[in-house]
Amino acid sequence: MTTHGLHLTESGTGPAVLWLHGYTMDSTLWQPLWDLLPGWRHIGADLPGHGRSGPCPPGLTLPRLADRLALVAEETGARRLVGLSFGSTSALQLAMQRPDLVQRLVVAAPTLAGTANDPAAEQRYKQLTLLYRLTGPGEHLTDLWMTAPPDIFRGTESHPELRRSVRDTVLRHRWAELADGSMDTLTAHRHSRADLHSISAATLAVVGTEDMPAFTANAELLRAEVPGCRVLTVPDTGHLPLLERPEAVAGRLAAHLR
Repeated sequence: MTTHGLHLTESGTGPAVLWLHGYTMDSTLWQPLWDLLPGWRHIGADLPGHGRSGPCPPGLTLPRLADRLALVAEETGARRLVGLSFGSTSALQLAMQRPDLVQRLVVAAPTLAGTANDPAAEQRYKQLTLLYRLTGPGEHLTDLWMTAPPDIFRGTESHPELRRSVRDTVLRHRWAELADGSMDTLTAHRHSRADLHSISAATLAVVGTEDMPAFTANAELLRAEVPGCRVLTVPDTGHLPLLERPEAVAGRLAAHLR
């Protein structure tokens, strides 16, 4: 199903939960966690330029992306929202713009727009852009992107089946944003402390003990600035806690979403 330029994947029945994946990923990676969360109607949205969604249009800003996601939430009845890494940026923006729509919010490896990113991740993105301009898309981009540092995918090394699934997903990524700069436009937005104070949803920030320092700091910032925000720290887990250890987080997520 595609609506408002976003491809949606659905699983299960019950109250609707909208799921937003990380950069270069798509909604197919959620299924192992969804299997551990029965009783919900899980709706995974492929972000623009990812998965089976259309390309990211030039000039698409984070607030305009949140407008699209708001339409999806309205049409599907999803009042619960889960975002991972860049997906958490989009989830936070939606919760800020439309507090009437988002009642429960989960942000894993929380990523705030405009705050300091991991230096190695920023350097790797520049390397990917240069390599794309020299050679175009291909498997070599996936291999470079998944090489540590940065430690975005390091946690998957302990989970071979997950790592294969993630690699297969990233291999499908089109990398068009490296040519047209659309990702730069999306990430140009900045979240202020006042923006964070505007979030009224019950919020849970999830971070792995082995994640990069920038994201641990973001979780603490959310705890300090978002009213009632709680932090769940997952042991022996890296940047992708919801994917790396779904069995360790499913119970806490279910309790929070209820």
